[in-house]
Amino acid sequence: MKILTGFETAKFLDVQFPEIKYRQPDLLIELPDDSLFHMEMQAQNDNDMDCRELDYFCVIYCKLRKPIHQLVLYVGDGKLNMCNEIKVSGLHFKYQIIDIRDIDCKELLESDDPGDNILAILCKTKDADGTIRGILAKLYELPLKDRIDYVLKLLTLSRLRSLTEAVKREVKKMPVTIDITKDVLYLDGLEEGLLKGKREGLFEGKREGLFEGKREGLFEGKREGLFEGIELGLELKFGIAGLELMNMVKAVNTVDKLEEFKNLIKKASSVDELKEFLR
Repeated sequence: MKILTGFETAKFLDVQFPEIKYRQPDLLIELPDDSLFHMEMQAQNDNDMDCRELDYFCVIYCKLRKPIHQLVLYVGDGKLNMCNEIKVSGLHFKYQIIDIRDIDCKELLESDDPGDNILAILCKTKDADGTIRGILAKLYELPLKDRIDYVLKLLTLSRLRSLTEAVKREVKKMPVTIDITKDVLYLDGLEEGLLKGKREGLFEGKREGLFEGKREGLFEGKREGLFEGIELGLELKFGIAGLELMNMVKAVNTVDKLEEFKNLIKKASSVDELKEFLR
């Protein structure tokens, strides 16, 4: 080994890596110049982001054999603090990181893509209410089904800036083309599950089945509402890796544990941390 390494002694390591990962990028597109653009959206700082991006680079390049530009779009509320390169002997890997607050929200609002429009809520702005109104004005041009979908996504993103109540307030001011009680506010999980459970289990229950309807409708309404909120939270923060936890989430049979898990998503630094909680 001295001839190969230059050292007299060395420590032998376990060379087996049995973990199999299923990887799905947040965004991967082919550009007109035949290169690839890969983007990941990150809601908080991750000390392993450099390794994750290198992992993605290897998987994508080995599969498609084309030049790749990689970007991490940071949408978190705290200060951006992630390394964007790995520089060791024999390897220099680098990718781009952009804090969404450095992007002019006006450009996102003027885009014809509703996905860009809702991202404007994460940008730095002196008039949050005005930005929200601008986003909603664009979304209300969409067909009803798409409109509801993007308003729900806007509510999810608004939580990263503590603007959920402001979004609800502005939605209620708009023309009544969305039933916000059933659709927009339903995202809140606990709150809307409670209302849905009361409505279906109590108000719509027959008199002879009132007690059973109250108990089962209330529980199921709260549970289903939490499932939707959790699923959106997992997708936003951890992508496909987070969504893979939904089977475990749906096996949880207490509302209290679902509420605790929903709050944990905001604080968790990895999918493994969430997985450990669900076990």
